[in-house]
Amino acid sequence: MPLSLFRFGPLLTFCALALLTALLSACEAGDVNVRSAARNTSGSNITMPDELREALEEALPTGHSGGQLPDADEAFLYGVGIGAIQELYVEAYHPREVAMAGLVNLGEQANFSLKSENGVTVIDGPGGSTEFDEPKGDYYLEWGLHSAFVALHMITASERIRRMPQSTRETEIFEGYMSLLDGVSRYLPAADAELFRDDVFGFGGMGILIAYEENGIRVREVVRGGPAEESGLEDGDLITHVNGQRVTGDMSEDLVLSLLRGPVGSLATVLLQREGRTLRRTVSRQIVALPSLRGQMVGDVAVIQMAVFSEQSTAEFLDVVRRLRKEEPSSWLLDLRENPGGLKTAAQEIADYVIGQGPILVSAGRDIDTKDTVEAKPNDILLGAPLLVLINGNSASASEILASAIQDNGRGIVIGSTSFGKGSIQTSFDLPNGAMMTVTSGAFFAPSGAPLNKAGVTPNVCFTDRTAKAVIDDALTSDPKIAALRARSIIARNMKDKETYRSVCPPSERYTEDDSDLALQLATSPEAYQRILSASASLSSLR
Repeated sequence: MPLSLFRFGPLLTFCALALLTALLSACEAGDVNVRSAARNTSGSNITMPDELREALEEALPTGHSGGQLPDADEAFLYGVGIGAIQELYVEAYHPREVAMAGLVNLGEQANFSLKSENGVTVIDGPGGSTEFDEPKGDYYLEWGLHSAFVALHMITASERIRRMPQSTRETEIFEGYMSLLDGVSRYLPAADAELFRDDVFGFGGMGILIAYEENGIRVREVVRGGPAEESGLEDGDLITHVNGQRVTGDMSEDLVLSLLRGPVGSLATVLLQREGRTLRRTVSRQIVALPSLRGQMVGDVAVIQMAVFSEQSTAEFLDVVRRLRKEEPSSWLLDLRENPGGLKTAAQEIADYVIGQGPILVSAGRDIDTKDTVEAKPNDILLGAPLLVLINGNSASASEILASAIQDNGRGIVIGSTSFGKGSIQTSFDLPNGAMMTVTSGAFFAPSGAPLNKAGVTPNVCFTDRTAKAVIDDALTSDPKIAALRARSIIARNMKDKETYRSVCPPSERYTEDDSDLALQLATSPEAYQRILSASASLSSLR
């Protein structure tokens, strides 16, 4: 007979659903959004409420084959993962499908065969054949507890799985969950998740941008107001030792970063070379949010280079714009090449400040026919000056939101090559074990309704395989070639023909000065800019 392990009572069901709602409502859907219910710089501190723990432990049976019971925290962890997919993922899955995908993946590590049939999980492998009754409903914690029981059976029956660190077993189960999804959803174990949080939220570091050299680590830039500046480090210093350990350009990036970073408040003693002198400085590591963008005047053009969209990007953008506006630029060039995206909300906020008025993006969840539109308020911090956006094949996600908003509203022109094409919305959140889980919760579209996922933004003016003279000469004709219009006509005939759509202006992954120079030439030619903008007017009417 199958092992009938448990049944949850009303109290546990209520607590479970309330907790999941609290966890997920604290997650803001974004293309890479890592706001979560609870987080600190050392990882997740999401814990199970005492009342839920009591209810969960009461749901455990008083007797079980072998006398072993799974840990309530492990059941909670699996349940949260299953529940997140159940509630957030863009396609609907029953918790049974998710739970089985995780268990099958763990079982494959030790030749277990698992299947679900007629409300029973059947497992064959080391230790023989065993059956487990499955939960009757779709409560995520019931399936988490079921998963913990089945996993415990595999631990007991297989020495190979028993010897796995718990974090490895958890990773195998969550990787199984992810295998069911779209290839973009992902699970990051605790160590990887911590690095991810560092990149987006800041980290306990020195506050320097570095370059690798044969004899050490060159300080390219000291973050103003950061701990390195306070300790006397300067741009151009060559760091040779950190806490007594030699550092060279041959060391791996991970190793170098592990030496530079550390717990907030910890001390790093560095030896550095400056103008032939050897100096010693002690730096107190602090939370450092590296700048996501920088701006400068190149002639009469205000150029803003954005590396990523982070929590501080909007404030940094406003600061840079206000500073550069004092120089009275004739035009603005926003360089989004190689920008992989980041926080969707940051792209929306910046678009809100530049497009004047109109839709910023259109998004949809499980019901593709029910779309939400984000609208900009009447506002243009650039005061109507010509605006050009430079993209390439590695401009993705949040970059594509900003570029398409500017393009479709006729606020400026997009130049370069077709972007990456990542138009899916991910929601990320911390897990109780310090790991991080990201699931695709929807898709977003250009304001015109044009697809972005796997299609990308086609620029108004294509640079790919074209000389600067050809681009400028065409721009000055009475009828400039607008790549975006040709691409849109293809997608209008067949929404699935994204390969042909992208071939209009093939993505370029090159980051070249030639493209920068050509962008500046267009930015300094009011006639070319206006001709391109006028010829692109029908892009706005596609809304």
